Amino acid sequence: MKKIKYFYAVLLFMLSLGFQSCFQDLDQDPPFDYPEQPTPPPLGADGQIFYLSFDKELEEYQSLMEAIPVGSPGFADGKTGKAYAGAANSYLTFNLSNLAAPLGNEVTFGFWYKLNGNPNRAGIIVIGPPTEGAAANMQNNRTSGIRIFRENDGDFQRIKANIGDGNADTWLDGGATTNLNPATADWVYIALVLRSLGATLYLNGEAIASSATFSGISWKGCDVMSIGSGAPRFTEWNHNSDNSLIDELRIYNKALTEEQIRANMTK
Repeated sequence: MKKIKYFYAVLLFMLSLGFQSCFQDLDQDPPFDYPEQPTPPPLGADGQIFYLSFDKELEEYQSLMEAIPVGSPGFADGKTGKAYAGAANSYLTFNLSNLAAPLGNEVTFGFWYKLNGNPNRAGIIVIGPPTEGAAANMQNNRTSGIRIFRENDGDFQRIKANIGDGNADTWLDGGATTNLNPATADWVYIALVLRSLGATLYLNGEAIASSATFSGISWKGCDVMSIGSGAPRFTEWNHNSDNSLIDELRIYNKALTEEQIRANMTK
């Protein structure tokens, strides 16, 4: 009996030590130092609110949040470091609520792009509202948001943009000046600049399509950005996944000048 009592006494003593160790952070001096979560960098004077270099794969620099993969996108050698590599039925999404600052009425999108012409049309960067009541393959509400995409023009691929002001949409189509030859296409820099009045599409630092009468962007109903596809919000005309490469994707909450866009090309 004494041995049993001794055993239980030792057991209780060991348990008390275990509980003391588990909860020592509650009353120890100094308190237990939990690892801190990294702090997102402050926004700079240049207005950059989003930067996805793909060197850290899916982590976005300004928010430290990650883009969400759909399907099986990959990575490849980029313009600098690594780049996003598209694949069939694959793309990335990024919730706009995770942006380091909200999208306003003056915004610039810029990125490097290396064309893969198959399939012969695709979405590249899309932010749009849902088409309520329409099937997943019939989404095409263009009254707000932006759509940067490509379509075949004979043996070429033409880069275009479509933007919505809250009531209607405006097309930015530079014709043959935005055509890329899939057989010889190298890296090109695409930028879309939205102003409170007007919008311009740039290719390699040159303005190739513009609207002086565009009355300003609306983000009504827009909650997600798609990278490498028109899905899920721009699918009716088969602007689906893009097998091309995308690198150094940046968003600014200001309308960059042509000189600033060219400066970005040297970063």
